[in-house]
Amino acid sequence: MIAALDLFRNRRGLEPWQRNLMVLWFAQFIAMIGMSACIPFLPLFVRDLGVANEDAAMWSGIITAAPFVMSSMLTPLWGALGDKYGQKSMVVRGILGLGLAMALMGLSTNIWMLLALRLFQGAASGFVASNNAFVSVQTPPEKTGVALGTLITSISAGNIIGPLVGGVISDAFGFRPVFFFVGIMCAISLVILIAKLKEERKTTSVRGTHVAGNIRIALRDPMLRRILIMLVLAQAAIVMPSSIFPFYLEILGAPANMLSTLAGLVVSIVGICTIISAPWWGARSDTVGFRSTMTIAGGIVTIGMLLQAVVPSYLWLFPVRTMMGLAVGALLPLMYSELSRHAPTGRKGGIMGLASSATLFGNLLGPLMCSVIATHADLRWVFVTSACVMGIAVANLRWGNARV
Repeated sequence: MIAALDLFRNRRGLEPWQRNLMVLWFAQFIAMIGMSACIPFLPLFVRDLGVANEDAAMWSGIITAAPFVMSSMLTPLWGALGDKYGQKSMVVRGILGLGLAMALMGLSTNIWMLLALRLFQGAASGFVASNNAFVSVQTPPEKTGVALGTLITSISAGNIIGPLVGGVISDAFGFRPVFFFVGIMCAISLVILIAKLKEERKTTSVRGTHVAGNIRIALRDPMLRRILIMLVLAQAAIVMPSSIFPFYLEILGAPANMLSTLAGLVVSIVGICTIISAPWWGARSDTVGFRSTMTIAGGIVTIGMLLQAVVPSYLWLFPVRTMMGLAVGALLPLMYSELSRHAPTGRKGGIMGLASSATLFGNLLGPLMCSVIATHADLRWVFVTSACVMGIAVANLRWGNARV
């Protein structure tokens, strides 16, 4: 986040890759506000479309996970097309597909239409992955890690504001206007990208054999392999409860007329704390070591997830998630940074692409697990399972044979 602010303050003397990074950061920030705006009320919208109360949690998990099913399958295709036709075309295609899908969701009349549009969103979008690919190709190799790390902060910043905005709009005006708001935000982002993003076509590009080579390198390198596994598990654990928060708040006695707003606050507080704590965790990792830092942070997140399962009132969620959010600030930034540090020269962009795929898979796995658990057990078991998954992620890194 600090690096992003520096870009905006010093924008007059920027190199082309830095100007592109600034444009992508701002466009992705706007898009993430739009994308995350529907998180607080999406489970309630599922119920509003006629799904029975006993099935609402299951369908919420399915609807939340649906885009990641398609995006995890089609991301390699969009990457190959970007190599052939230019990465900017894929960035523009991604935000256009996202905006169209989200706006159409506001016209959904039943759960099957919403599911189809969520699948279309995943198939047509891939906006974040396209942005990462653009930065990897257009940024000097020695600056790729820093650039990708800066770009990631736009996701955290957007995810803070989006749920708050979406919760307030949905409580004040209803669910459907939020989807149209998202469409407008994506349209603004689209205009910025078309007008300001400048692509320098490269004479060489990353193609299928190169991608296969990146996968082989990641599988053979113990540290890369363990970090990618932890990335999948940690991301799945973090997002797992997101699709049932409104229902859980309802069970804990939250006011019915403020469920969306409170769900937005509960989700956003983690993002706020992440941005605040990330620099401290980074400095600690540089001094003490990556594995030690991740063990402590992951342990705190695990405890925070367990505590959410036993809180007596919805008000207790706020201090618990504040504690958890301060520890979450160590996870994604440090894992991405460590992956970049361990990636072989000339392979950093490809390894970061694998990190994007791992994140997508975690985003898919978490809500699906939530859907299964919520269908057969009390909602509190979602948080217990989330804690177990995070614990496995920490153990995978802590007691592995890789050196740090």
